[in-house]
Amino acid sequence: MVTWMFLDKAKKEDWLSKLFDLLYENMRDIAPSGMAYEKEKENWLAEVSPALERKPRQILMCLRGDDLIGYLQYYTRDSLLVIEEMQLKKEYQRTTLFKNFGRHLLRCLPKSITVVEAYADKRNAYSQKLMRKLNMDNIAAEDMPFVHCRGAAEELFQFFQCLNFYDENNP
Repeated sequence: MVTWMFLDKAKKEDWLSKLFDLLYENMRDIAPSGMAYEKEKENWLAEVSPALERKPRQILMCLRGDDLIGYLQYYTRDSLLVIEEMQLKKEYQRTTLFKNFGRHLLRCLPKSITVVEAYADKRNAYSQKLMRKLNMDNIAAEDMPFVHCRGAAEELFQFFQCLNFYDENNP
């Protein structure tokens, strides 16, 4: 059975290594850093752990039993949703779990969200294809190693078939 939960920030140390391992497993071939695993993990933990201290930053996790099968790291500010990272285990990629992830997230967002931004490594063609499908425009400088896309949140809501996700009667 699949369950959803937000990372309990008081227990982040119990989860951060698992989150990194999933990210590393997915990205090591798509966008290798050139660093040793331990160094890359150390750098990631040093960046993500303190960032989680900020209240708006959240991680939505998806589990099958006790096994982490996906997560989405994001934050909101006023009318803005920023998706920083999304990872699914390989066997769950390009399945309905992705849309379920989106639907679950959108039901948890404040009503004020009208703009969405997301980041991806320039070498990650699949993420960029998804951003284009959502009519997001790259607003990053050309010399950046990542794309930083921005678009209307309505496109995201439509994609996840959640135009009326604020309706309390719509599970």
